[in-house]
Amino acid sequence: MSTTTADIVDGITRLVVAVDKLLKTDTVNAIVALVRQFGIGAPVKVGIDALGKALDLIISWIARLEQVAAIPALLESLDPALDGLKAIGDKSEDEMREMGLEPLAPLAGAAHAASVVLEKLRAGVTLILQGYLPQQSLESLRESVVQVKETLKKLGEALVSGASLSSGAGLALPSGAPA
Repeated sequence: MSTTTADIVDGITRLVVAVDKLLKTDTVNAIVALVRQFGIGAPVKVGIDALGKALDLIISWIARLEQVAAIPALLESLDPALDGLKAIGDKSEDEMREMGLEPLAPLAGAAHAASVVLEKLRAGVTLILQGYLPQQSLESLRESVVQVKETLKKLGEALVSGASLSSGAGLALPSGAPA
């Protein structure tokens, strides 16, 4: 069984989602309460804030990868222009002259060669990028990292505010969820 990039990214996404669920458990809520009780919420919040900044960096990297993964869609939007180039290239110089396009006649052969090269290039780029940068998987990963960052922010705020995580902050899992 071979592993694809999408499999790896999806696996990382599942891990990030699991971490987010863990951060929302009663156990973590109890740890937050204990940290507040010991009066060390502010220093722990500094560490959580640092994690948030690291996650911001990761989110920006994923966003850049998503931009690269979107290149095939951009290339697809060039289809009308490539079709026009191909149409010119499919005509012979004589046909161009007969159509009254004398000035473009010498370009027919070059247009044909260019359209062939551009189509091969587009197909290659699309194949490589779709194989190595699965756009949907990257989007899911970015969204899951954003969710963990939001959860950590709420935890950090709870560490210094004294507010209960299970009431009002929206961090606790529904009853019956594993702690």
